[in-house]
Amino acid sequence: MKQVFSVVFLFLIVAIGYSQKKGGKQTIHNSVAEIQPDLNGYFKPVKWRNIGPFRGGRSVTSSGVIGQPLVYYMGTTGGGVWKTSNAGLTWTNISDGFFKTGSVGAVAVSESDPNVVFVGMGEHAPRGVMTSYGDGVYKSTDAGKTWIKVGLDLTRSISYIRIHPKNPDIVYVGAQGALHGAGTDRGVYRSTDGGITWKKLLYVDENTGCADLSMDMNNPRILYAAMWDYRRTPWQMRSGGKGSGLYKSTDGGDSWTKLENGLPKEMGKMSISVSRANSDKVYALIESDTEKEQGGLFVSSDAGKSWSRISKDHRLVQRAWYYIEVFADPQNENIVYVLNSPGLKSIDGGRTWSNIHGTHGDYHQLWINPNNNKNMVISNDGGAAVTFDDGDVWSEQSTQPTAQFYRVNADNLFPYNVYGGQQDNTSVMIASRVTNGYSISEKNWFYSAGGESAFLAFNPDDPRYVMGGSYQGTIDVLDKQSGETKPIMVSPVQYQALQPKDMKYRFNWNAPIICSRFEPSTFYHGGNKVFKTTNLGKTWEVISPDLTKHDTSKMGISGFPIQMKEQAGELLYNFIYPGILFRKGSYLDRKR
Repeated sequence: MKQVFSVVFLFLIVAIGYSQKKGGKQTIHNSVAEIQPDLNGYFKPVKWRNIGPFRGGRSVTSSGVIGQPLVYYMGTTGGGVWKTSNAGLTWTNISDGFFKTGSVGAVAVSESDPNVVFVGMGEHAPRGVMTSYGDGVYKSTDAGKTWIKVGLDLTRSISYIRIHPKNPDIVYVGAQGALHGAGTDRGVYRSTDGGITWKKLLYVDENTGCADLSMDMNNPRILYAAMWDYRRTPWQMRSGGKGSGLYKSTDGGDSWTKLENGLPKEMGKMSISVSRANSDKVYALIESDTEKEQGGLFVSSDAGKSWSRISKDHRLVQRAWYYIEVFADPQNENIVYVLNSPGLKSIDGGRTWSNIHGTHGDYHQLWINPNNNKNMVISNDGGAAVTFDDGDVWSEQSTQPTAQFYRVNADNLFPYNVYGGQQDNTSVMIASRVTNGYSISEKNWFYSAGGESAFLAFNPDDPRYVMGGSYQGTIDVLDKQSGETKPIMVSPVQYQALQPKDMKYRFNWNAPIICSRFEPSTFYHGGNKVFKTTNLGKTWEVISPDLTKHDTSKMGISGFPIQMKEQAGELLYNFIYPGILFRKGSYLDRKR
């Protein structure tokens, strides 16, 4: 069985400049590019090999193929596009060598010609340190065997692609746009020549992009667009503003009408879905002011002319910047799905909800076969999974080597071990090779300390004890000899409902932890202050003042102007950022 693997590493450069003495003089190199030839020569004999783990990483888009129930495509947030021809038993990467970037935001397959596949680059769930931008749209006309670039290079993040059900040359792209700054390359685009040329149809302003795009498949001239005014900065997640709104077109996108009757005045991120079973039934999932209970699931029974809120269940809109996805069943207008941390399904038009079970959590997209609504493929933080029985059983996600790792570390043993924390999974320790002649497999993968966002710190010469972190300052230490894990938080409180200004200490989602290179029994940990332990976390010493600006204006309930009440720490600020403790010659290296 042919397997193609994709591994993505993220390097954080915390100091520039490189010193080298030549003939008694010191030469200063101001960039990595000046020393790159030496590095290339050093690493040229080294060959990459995959050591695992073979478990899926985050996917925000996937699609099935009408008439081919065994074929599915999956877009990953760091490893390109993958395809299965056996309903998810095995997956193969089909974008390596063609794509210039690896983060995929949208995959769409033509209903009238299944050989035509469009892919939009740049994931649309705006995480902080883990969101990579894309470089436009790619197209295949041979079911993914080969690809060509077809433009929209500067859209950065593409949320959805919709293809006309009868004409594969008519394509619509919802461009969410740049995450960290303003830009005019966002909005709704259309091509009528298969991607050769594009026309921008709906543009609000430089801060507002298209978060969702829905097509009436019974009348593809009718389109609905969810426009989102947003920005992520190092100190804030801004969601909502004057640009946010829902729009409708009845002429293929040439003109648009803003939908307002019955909708909240203040709106953040939104998703919209028109029922294929009844084109007059349209669902809209809307983030709005939580305190005033204005958000939730809205429904229109007159094709968007008027709206009423059908559910204010908070599970539908929690952590909106990461989720907010609604999907109407193509065969039953009263069946609707909402994807969030849980996957939720309603069979009464959104009044009551049940949970989707059987796959990894943190759900992002759902494709439902229009000819068989029991056949679906779902994307989540564990990859993609296929079902043929309405979600009772899903395909495995352990055959997708698409894991995202925050960082890697290695010890000095022989063979050495590689350590890392996998996004939305456990941390792992993996042997670099085995000595019995067999290949590396699951028996050589071990859970390590901490959780998904772990910094893993240890004495590289004697890594019996591994200290690992997780969000909100959680730390534990693993004794690899006994297998025992102990919690050793600096302050044994995981602040889940407190404003940062009221916290004793503040920690990044992946707060830094390092082992001293001079005193292997000494570990440092960074919050808003620096902490030190010499007894594996039995006690911690505060060795610095508050090193942040302690700006209380950025230490309230997270999110602006719509408050999000982020629970896991992804939107906390005023702390020591990962990387600051690694600077060579830093204060921590000198203090012994």
